[in-house]
Amino acid sequence: MPPRTQGDRFRRRVGAVAGLLLAWLATLAPALALAQVEEAELSAAYLYNFSKFVHWPATALSDSSNALVLCVYGRPGSAGEAIGALDGKPAQGHRIRVERLARGDTFKGCQIVYVSDSERPFLSPLLRTLANQPALTVSDIPGFASAGGMIGLVMVDNRLRFEINRQSAEAAGLTISSQVLKLATRVVRE
Repeated sequence: MPPRTQGDRFRRRVGAVAGLLLAWLATLAPALALAQVEEAELSAAYLYNFSKFVHWPATALSDSSNALVLCVYGRPGSAGEAIGALDGKPAQGHRIRVERLARGDTFKGCQIVYVSDSERPFLSPLLRTLANQPALTVSDIPGFASAGGMIGLVMVDNRLRFEINRQSAEAAGLTISSQVLKLATRVVRE
């Protein structure tokens, strides 16, 4: 076997570095997918906590045998499965029931409406339809709370946070706990 030269060692090092680089790139796509899953799970966790710290008018949740209905409006994307896992969980003496709605469906009976990003082009008419109804509106559409939605999920310093439009919630007869208001990154006042 011929002796190894400096060129041979260099090529082997470059090959090893290239192999490590390819391995790192192969892990990058799953890491990005994992970040989306984690964000979806955080969104679902926020929705669950909102269901425990928002109070609806008596007419919206008349007795404990009624479900607290969380309607997912539009194509939920990566959040769909995580939000679906809330089905059957307890909140304020009720069981959460997750329902999926498509454009044109009625919101009757929904206590929480999660508006998917797919509905961004239709946001203004959608919020006009939901205005003054006793349904908590939540979305991660940018500017959601400023546009009249009640709770907008936002990224701040790479962390999922939320903004609250208190006026929209109060107009619908909803009371958001002061504990939740304190945790908001911003409370929008129209």
